[in-house]
Amino acid sequence: MNPSPENPRDPLETLVHRTLRAQPPRRAPRSLESRVFAELARQAALPWWHKSYAFWPAPMRAAFFVLSAIAAAALVAGIFFLSRGASRELASEVAGRFAWLSFAQETFSAISGLALSVWRAIPPLWLYGGAAVLATAYATLLGVGAAAYRAFFASRT
Repeated sequence: MNPSPENPRDPLETLVHRTLRAQPPRRAPRSLESRVFAELARQAALPWWHKSYAFWPAPMRAAFFVLSAIAAAALVAGIFFLSRGASRELASEVAGRFAWLSFAQETFSAISGLALSVWRAIPPLWLYGGAAVLATAYATLLGVGAAAYRAFFASRT
């Protein structure tokens, strides 16, 4: 409520203001000051690598940036190397060392092929109907939840 020029404050506001101003100031617990200073001293004693990046010395931040750039460049170079045909050589090397990997790949391919053929055998109308049933069930759940909230909690506030 905006105060008018004639009456700067509402009577209720004046009463609340006067009552709050009459309260004595609360004292903090005696141990609070020592705990706060102990925590500040503990944080100040932390080494720079345990602090936030903003508190690192400038040479360390620069070194971290350079090392991160080198790691990113190595990652890009590795991906480029693998995309240029080295992936086949690497795959044959890995397959030679891990023979069980080819068995796992064949098993996964067979299972995924079977699952894909089952998925394709389901008529699209059934899929749309199932999606509609799920959407209806979800909307019903939301509606029942909202009604239950309104019935049990909204009346108490």
